[in-house]
Amino acid sequence: MLKNLQLCVILLLPFMGFSQTFKVSENVLGTSLYQPFAKISGYSLAFERMLDPGYSKNVAQFSYKLTASLLSDQEKSEIREYEGQSFFDLDAYQYSGYMAVPELRYYFTWDAPMGVYINLFGTYTSYLESFTDVVDEKNGYDKKHSVIGRGIGAGFQFKIYGDFCLDITGGYHLKNISSKTKTFGVNDFEDNPDSKNDQLYINVFLGVNF
Repeated sequence: MLKNLQLCVILLLPFMGFSQTFKVSENVLGTSLYQPFAKISGYSLAFERMLDPGYSKNVAQFSYKLTASLLSDQEKSEIREYEGQSFFDLDAYQYSGYMAVPELRYYFTWDAPMGVYINLFGTYTSYLESFTDVVDEKNGYDKKHSVIGRGIGAGFQFKIYGDFCLDITGGYHLKNISSKTKTFGVNDFEDNPDSKNDQLYINVFLGVNF
């Protein structure tokens, strides 16, 4: 009996080692290379994890990803033009807030989270826009934005060196936007009409697979 058990273990060892070769690292921690240059810029941290073990060569695999972004930006505004030269207030517009993007991915490759995928995602963005007019302070205002979005897209994640990887993604993003504004000399915020916006998007993430 003992000899038979030993024989079975010896015969199974090659297959056990073979199956382990298909085990891939299940997590990716990264940051957006696009967000610092976005219209409302900031910095982001993203975490992706596989939802299945990652052993199979033949079936697509699912993962979830959560991206959190801190929005902190300022934009200049032209004050006046004199003899063909423009003068700017470099801190006229101030933006501060955050954005959260939960995402579900479906990979078509056995070595996920590397490879081609499609994704469904939602977004929630909340930020404050403040404008200070150094020429006429009555033009100043504070505006609160709340944006709920959803979309569908596709992408390709691949290793570039060691465990470092790039994730190039894009798709269609539909947003519902609500806002309220407080103008100079007014204490309370007043609601603005709600609006919708849809756009194509693209993003690039640099990450570490572990």
